[in-house]
Amino acid sequence: MKVEDAKTIVEELRGRFDAPFSSSDKAHIVRLYWEVLGKEFKPTSCQQCYHDALIEVYLYLKKHNKMKEKCNYRMRAGFIISCPRFANGKIYTNDNLTDEVAEEYLAQFPKNVEMFQQLPKGFSIKKVQEKVAKRNKKEETPAEVQEKQKEATPAEQEEKVAEKQEEKVSK
Repeated sequence: MKVEDAKTIVEELRGRFDAPFSSSDKAHIVRLYWEVLGKEFKPTSCQQCYHDALIEVYLYLKKHNKMKEKCNYRMRAGFIISCPRFANGKIYTNDNLTDEVAEEYLAQFPKNVEMFQQLPKGFSIKKVQEKVAKRNKKEETPAEVQEKQKEATPAEQEEKVAEKQEEKVSK
């Protein structure tokens, strides 16, 4: 579903907002809730919960003008990420969790994998740690390169110069 499709359905449903929703309207709201917000709708015994869900979808689309990014990770009910040694203590729930945050957290705290009820297909801690290491791998600045060259022996410096020349030629 695209943003434009979601907005069209929401506008159509808003036209019937003052009356009870039909079963097909309710089905549309449940689907919109999942597609737009990435959350499972949990209906209650009252009729108002569908109205509330529609308002939540409407306000999200109005504010962000996009669908919520889907996350391949989902924490178990009641779990949050709140650790002073991770992301400067920022608190994460399923509502603001992204793949990158979950991967960073699991790379740093692999034993906490039990906090998650949903993991991507083919998940392994080793793969996540390698992916995060690649993502966090910092490019050396020219000053750092020069500093390393000062520390290197003349033979090592010549070897590095030759490698760089080969790279330029191969490009």
